[in-house]
Amino acid sequence: MGGETAGLDMQDYYTSKVDHVNGLRHTSTRGCNTMTIAPTRPLTTVDRIAPPAERLRIGLMLRAIDDVDGQGIYIRKLCDALFEMDTHNEYVALYSHAAQAGRYRHRPNVREVVVPGRNKLVWDQVRVPLAARRERLDVLFHHKFSIPLVSPCPTVVQQRGTEYWSHPEFYVGWSGCLDRLYNRMMIPLYCRRAARVLTNSNTLGEELVRYVGVPRSKLRTVYASADRSFRSVTDQKVLADVRERYRLPREPFLLMVAKGHQIVGQASGKALTPRKNVATALEAYGRMRKRVAQRGELAPRLVILGVGIAERLTRETIAEHTDPSSVHTPGFVEFGDMPALYSMARALIFPSRYESFGIPIVEAMACGCPVVTATTSACPEVAGGAALLVHPDDVAGLATALERVSLDDRLTRELRSRGIRRAADFSWSRSALMLLSELRTAAAFRSAAVAR
Repeated sequence: MGGETAGLDMQDYYTSKVDHVNGLRHTSTRGCNTMTIAPTRPLTTVDRIAPPAERLRIGLMLRAIDDVDGQGIYIRKLCDALFEMDTHNEYVALYSHAAQAGRYRHRPNVREVVVPGRNKLVWDQVRVPLAARRERLDVLFHHKFSIPLVSPCPTVVQQRGTEYWSHPEFYVGWSGCLDRLYNRMMIPLYCRRAARVLTNSNTLGEELVRYVGVPRSKLRTVYASADRSFRSVTDQKVLADVRERYRLPREPFLLMVAKGHQIVGQASGKALTPRKNVATALEAYGRMRKRVAQRGELAPRLVILGVGIAERLTRETIAEHTDPSSVHTPGFVEFGDMPALYSMARALIFPSRYESFGIPIVEAMACGCPVVTATTSACPEVAGGAALLVHPDDVAGLATALERVSLDDRLTRELRSRGIRRAADFSWSRSALMLLSELRTAAAFRSAAVAR
């Protein structure tokens, strides 16, 4: 089993003070075995900041709030925590179509404004700046990498990844090539124009320094977390209902959570994106299943769920690696059913080639589901020593890891215990407090400019 993983300092890189210089501490890199479990290290907490006398008008660009992927989950849960925590400031939720409005109608300090616009570029660069001027915003935030390049108020942008530089192989065909080139050109511009640049992992922060040249003093990490509903499900009726709804195996199974395509432009295609490493996982699973069968033992079945997976993983594709009857592809699973799936699974298999965070890792751990993940990108940082780590190209190592979590009850009990503790280190409330700190810091740039 080859490969190395970074020994990451799991304390938050950034200070909690509201000033406009937050220093990013360096990580150290040490080689270690791919499947060693290191002790978990808790994240630091952030002191609650008393609200200032001045009320800010904070704009939130929420055109992607209904997305079903990790970015959609991130902004929905972050907004929920932010509005629950902060009743002092005024928020203006900017939507791109009327069907999105009404989500926060019960929040007295949230004003929902529909800014019509189907074209994302026009919405970001023309319609939103005009709305920001009309609404007299003090600061504007977007969680999805882009901001108005000409804005009437300071902006805060959250970057989602640097795979446009590190993994060009994810972007195939004309649509993929254009998407990669566009982001490589625009992300540096957005980062330069923004008053503050947020990431969802320390690893991504270092990548932005390396690939984009973002100053460390401009960066801060605002982690994702698992929703409060992600806990071990023991109600047998609930488990039985979910099992029947998605035709899941009756016995514990290995679980993969993935997405078939990389970008919207590839959604109708048949090629499987290499990002989630599904093909390598299938090959490793086939090896493991054959090896276990030779000893007269039975391997768990493999369940691979996600948008676009069932359409791409045909019986013929699966048969290249293992018996198709041993792999189940239920397709898209409702968010509310995921805790039950994690609770039924023997382990989550998440050997992704690139993640800026990897929410399924934390969700699985919160439900008491052991995790096997990659040594690359932000996966080791998020796992925090509570998962088995394998290099995403190491098929033999991944097969061994799958065998261990399939048959070693003592190991799975240890991973389950470590994972529950690790998941508790992440908090939407803490992340919302960090976001508010950064929004205040950015708004102070405008006050300073007016004072001059």
